[in-house]
Amino acid sequence: MFFCAISGSPPTVPVVSKTLGTVYEKALIERYIEENGTDPISGEPLTKEDLIEVKAKPSTLPPRPANQTSIPALLTSLQAEYDSMMLGSLEMKKAFQSSRQELANALYREDAATRVIARLMKERDEARDALASIQQTVGVAPASAEEEVEEAGDVEMRPEGSLPVEVEEKVTETNTALSATRRKRKPAPGYVKSDGIASYTQTSHVPSLHATKPAGITALDLAADGNVIVTGGADKVVQIFDIEASKVLGTLKGHTKAVKHVVFREQEGMPRVVISGGDDKTVRIWGEDDGKWKAKGSITGHKGEITGLGLHPSGAYVAAGSTDSTWSLYDIAEAKSVATYSALPGMDGSFSYTSFSAHPDGVLHGGGTKDGLIRVWDVRQASSLAATIASHSSDVTSISFSENGYYLAAASNSDPTVNVIDLRKLTVLSSWKLPAENTVSEVRFDTSAQFLTVVGTDLRVYANKTWEELLKFEENAGVLTGARMGKLGKEIVLSGMDRSIRVLGDKAE
Repeated sequence: MFFCAISGSPPTVPVVSKTLGTVYEKALIERYIEENGTDPISGEPLTKEDLIEVKAKPSTLPPRPANQTSIPALLTSLQAEYDSMMLGSLEMKKAFQSSRQELANALYREDAATRVIARLMKERDEARDALASIQQTVGVAPASAEEEVEEAGDVEMRPEGSLPVEVEEKVTETNTALSATRRKRKPAPGYVKSDGIASYTQTSHVPSLHATKPAGITALDLAADGNVIVTGGADKVVQIFDIEASKVLGTLKGHTKAVKHVVFREQEGMPRVVISGGDDKTVRIWGEDDGKWKAKGSITGHKGEITGLGLHPSGAYVAAGSTDSTWSLYDIAEAKSVATYSALPGMDGSFSYTSFSAHPDGVLHGGGTKDGLIRVWDVRQASSLAATIASHSSDVTSISFSENGYYLAAASNSDPTVNVIDLRKLTVLSSWKLPAENTVSEVRFDTSAQFLTVVGTDLRVYANKTWEELLKFEENAGVLTGARMGKLGKEIVLSGMDRSIRVLGDKAE
């Protein structure tokens, strides 16, 4: 005999979930899916198509449908109320368990904080006693505790790396708004399909950007209009270039070493800016005033090279990872650090970041490390990791979160293996090797969450979920360093160490 996982009673019409093999009453689970879209037991995405009706033997006749007689109508009403009670009971159980976990975590934190405060007070008292002894020896009267407090002033102390209250509220608000619509989010109307990419060829070529010594475009990003790009070069320069007009809009100087990462910030209600970072351990912010680009701010503080930038979806903040085993969250408008996240003591493996990126919902941030691990952080929590994922046997030099929030692609420039990780299970979902002679510079999901681009020795475009190779382009003259899909995916912009920008598309259009 079957029993429904929600109500605990034998189901009238039993169905089985494909993902877990759990038995449910059909009416109950379909109502839950309509309201939540997930499996009530595991929380994973679940649709009505994932349910299989079980032909139970001996067959149980379902109750008669409600009609104009009073007794069937009453039975139908009671059944509906019972179903609602069962669903409500399940939600209460889940909320209770979540509250218990939150309470246990809060109690643990309070106990740890109390211990730290007690230790600091003890060390303070010992330091005061030692200072008093020295002062008595040299004949100087010690200051009273009240005088010390008066001189120090009233300073609010917050744990290192913790977010200011207003920043945490902004991050949480953005995450809540984006997470609520993620399952309903679809590609923009007119976005290219998989079968349209296979015919892409080079339609435009812009040679000789940046200087020849040292040569190479080392970073790329594309504006929302698909026409304007920002590039970073080995020549320490950031360039803004209009592909359609074939015109340099800005040549921005300030970095003292190669620029390895650039990103556009285009947010409604905010001015358009470019953020850049590189081997000079500096993050710089550039803004547009009356059509002219100029420096807006420079942020220092890291002791190692900047190895990745992750723009927060609110547009207010940007994260940067570094080889010095820290990553920081910066306020773009004020060009200053909001919080710094350091390596956690007692954990195996490196925290020296060789790549960095932000999740599209804005709470999770990930950094690939030199020993092949990916450290995933909740930006609101500086004292613990959200996850540690083993990816490669060598340094992870490029990572990218998918727009649907479910996947994380990772690659290494010393290992031609591409891994796609399922963030719901924290395991490698799919993995494939490129030819042994290939170098991988960057992996990147497009904004529609339909395609993954892999560039290095050549360009390869893969279809999301099936990971089928849709396009291979190898007519470049140097190693490719970046790829961005623009104009609803109808163009792919490439940058390379040959100082060229190449645009791929369908020549028939």
